[in-house]
Amino acid sequence: MAELHEDRRRALSFGAIADAYDRLRPRYADSTVDAIAAGAATAVDVRAGTGILSRQLRDRGLDVLVVEPDAAMAEVARASGVPAEVATFEEWDTAGRTYDLVTFGQSWHWVDADAAVPRLAGLLNPGGRVALLWNKLRPTTPSNEELRAASEDYVNVDAVSADPTRAEFALAELGERFTAAGFTVSTREDSWTETQPAGRWLDLVFTYSAHSTLPDDRKAALRAALAGVIGDRDVQLGASTIALIAQR
Repeated sequence: MAELHEDRRRALSFGAIADAYDRLRPRYADSTVDAIAAGAATAVDVRAGTGILSRQLRDRGLDVLVVEPDAAMAEVARASGVPAEVATFEEWDTAGRTYDLVTFGQSWHWVDADAAVPRLAGLLNPGGRVALLWNKLRPTTPSNEELRAASEDYVNVDAVSADPTRAEFALAELGERFTAAGFTVSTREDSWTETQPAGRWLDLVFTYSAHSTLPDDRKAALRAALAGVIGDRDVQLGASTIALIAQR
């Protein structure tokens, strides 16, 4: 996770699919968003993409700012009524502003953690929180193992890690990093199940940069391979929002 932010081709690949990204990517569990928004009036959503999480926070009454390096993604956020500034987190000019809440929705891996963690304390109002969120989507019918066997290009859209053991390790590692910087850390996971038509789920798969940046011939081959496994079924998913919450 720590080095992915250096791959600028992937990091800035989402603008070409901004509308599909905004339409298809899952929203965060309401109970998770309620928890991180509680008691906050202002928020900055970092590497916010099209503002999916930003809008969920805004709908709970928060005054939200998007910070997003991809201008096309930021424009979708603006069009939905959320103000946006185009910058990487590392280069963003805070202009002395502070917030009750700083969020990273599906985006922590796109920032330099070594630079980000020390900077976060200065962004927070007293009692403020940082919330790192991920949506995990694990196909159950067909199984993720069946889909993975169909093509070596398939990367499970399980955001923290395709390996649950690694996911737990990564969260523990992140928690230790924030604790060492003087934060109090907690985690939560809110789960649900859903069913998606095969075509919609296949479209969703290609909003993840590991797939969207493949050459066209490999994208076509991957989609055909996955479609062959799914057949005429819908795709059933086990889903959850994972949150790491760090408070100064």
